[in-house]
Amino acid sequence: MFNWETFEPDEYSRGETPSFVDLTERSYITATGHATDHTADESFLSLARAAAAVAKTISGGPETDIPVKNFKGYVPYPVQAVWQPAGDGEDFKIWIKQPLFIDEAAFNAAIKKTDLGDISADQIHFEHLAEGIEIQTISNGPVTADGKAAARLNAAIKVGGFKRLHEDTHREVYIDGLPLTASKQVILRFEIDPNGAVLDMVHN
Repeated sequence: MFNWETFEPDEYSRGETPSFVDLTERSYITATGHATDHTADESFLSLARAAAAVAKTISGGPETDIPVKNFKGYVPYPVQAVWQPAGDGEDFKIWIKQPLFIDEAAFNAAIKKTDLGDISADQIHFEHLAEGIEIQTISNGPVTADGKAAARLNAAIKVGGFKRLHEDTHREVYIDGLPLTASKQVILRFEIDPNGAVLDMVHN
């Protein structure tokens, strides 16, 4: 069975030393919302649970009666979220990556079979998106703007002569799942322009 953490360890690195990823267009399950208490906000957690439940249903393939050609068993990818300050809190967009063989037909079948809790089906979407070139590090516990993880990335960007794109936006990858605790690790990513630098990075 394909496990993202085993087969894509560099893309989902738990190392503190900043590293680079170039993530091209893939299929994602997505959902958008607004939170006033970051990852502890129930509006975020409920959407994340619903999106993850759809991803779990899809991963069952034939066992959950989902039509998938050339299906191969896999562990669902972790929930990600892109955060940006807005009004009294933050706007967020949840992303959950899908294997290359998963298409919109599989998503449409899965969302009809999944218990979404208080979330309506029209809040969950299937999109083709690219993350771009990002610098990443690990955060021990929830990400904060003035935390060690953000400081490491900002220092590496300055030393490398890179340009951070979308200064007020960042991505979090919840590799230990949600809800967060102080013991769970989160990958923090900033999108960058390398400014012509040749980077040793993961391409996917």
